[in-house]
Amino acid sequence: MDLNKIDKTIITTLTTDARTPFRKIARELDVSPDTISNHFEKLQKLGVIIGSTVVLNTEKIGYTSIVRFGFKVKPTFSSEILSNIIKIPSIIVATKLMGEFDIIALGVIKDFNHLFKLRDEFVKMPNIEKVDISIWIKTMSLKSKYFII
Repeated sequence: MDLNKIDKTIITTLTTDARTPFRKIARELDVSPDTISNHFEKLQKLGVIIGSTVVLNTEKIGYTSIVRFGFKVKPTFSSEILSNIIKIPSIIVATKLMGEFDIIALGVIKDFNHLFKLRDEFVKMPNIEKVDISIWIKTMSLKSKYFII
């Protein structure tokens, strides 16, 4: 896919701040706001831009830790289980993979009671054979522009 300077600038600017006005981007590139709007719509139609979001500071809304869940699942059920896991509000991202686990998920928790409720919810799901949990002890900075939280 060939992206020109305008496309790349739109992507870079909006991944830094999705609320940047098209008029501001247009001024930086010395083009009209309509040109930016047209390029933005093109990027959406091509599937390059699939949405925009508000990125939250999860600590400010009561979440204290990030947790990694590893799942061993019965063969052929990983897609179904993945679609159920990602619907859980505390889960940030989940994916199928090859290796020690069939699925991993990252989530946020408020406290240990919240963690145990999530674990119990996963254990009740049919076709999950094992749930492994790791808690991040030191919060790393995430590049939030790549996560819809």
